[in-house]
Amino acid sequence: MSQESKTARFRRRLFHEPGIVISAGVYDALSARICELAGFEVVHHSGFGTAAVQLDMPDVGLLSMSEMAHQVAAISRAVQIPVLADGDNGFGNAINVYRTVQEYIHAGAVGMFLEDQVIPKRCGHMEGKQVISWEEMEGKLRAGMDARDQLDPNFLIIYRTDAIAVNGFEDALERAKRAIDLGVDMVFVEALETLPQIERVGKELGIQRKIPLMLNLIEGGKTPLVSFREAEEMGYRYVVAALTCLFSATKAMLEQMKHVRAHGVSLDYADRIVSFQEFTQIVHLPTIKEMERRYLPRVY
Repeated sequence: MSQESKTARFRRRLFHEPGIVISAGVYDALSARICELAGFEVVHHSGFGTAAVQLDMPDVGLLSMSEMAHQVAAISRAVQIPVLADGDNGFGNAINVYRTVQEYIHAGAVGMFLEDQVIPKRCGHMEGKQVISWEEMEGKLRAGMDARDQLDPNFLIIYRTDAIAVNGFEDALERAKRAIDLGVDMVFVEALETLPQIERVGKELGIQRKIPLMLNLIEGGKTPLVSFREAEEMGYRYVVAALTCLFSATKAMLEQMKHVRAHGVSLDYADRIVSFQEFTQIVHLPTIKEMERRYLPRVY
């Protein structure tokens, strides 16, 4: 499937087809493939997860644009479903944003969010965030939308505001409304802190302004957890289980490898790991074997 058709297909799904879009945050090719096998119709590249698996560091702006775009490309190649991406703060000013959007489109994403944090940024659910002025963010969004229109008009530009923790809820809501007026494709008010805030954003933006809204759900994060059905009823269109995959994998590996270190390798825990055969199926060994049959000379 061509990248153009993938972006067009996801845009139709988001804007014209019924039902909330449920996504999973992923951090590499394997986690994306697993979430695809689990039935997700779209995955979302996680900057938090990328910093963890590439650097073993927190999400505090240590990754470069090239490193992030490389991870987006690896994820996009691994799956047939659409990939939305974390564009952080665009890795610079509006001119940097223009190139970032170009690189993410070339990497195979169907859309990305751009946030209004300063450089360096930090995870939206951490303390100590700072945001730039709306005037500067407006220029960055305009640059992103121009880059989108030049390369792929179906690509989604998502505005993420982190202003709640810095300037308060009202400023975040006002920034989101200005971004809608500007013409962004989706809005993401990060780190909502109460259920009334979730409800009000859903009502004033999703229901009244009819803009697709993204809701980010993190176990132990600042935003109260709600069900997918509740989110849809409140006006949200796109919901991401942002870090569940990363946290699940981390806990499973830590517990299992402690057991191995203490007791050795055995079949005692076979029911808690995938088999060799199951894993080679996940990573497409049958496809490779068929390619070998077709293209490589026979060895007698």
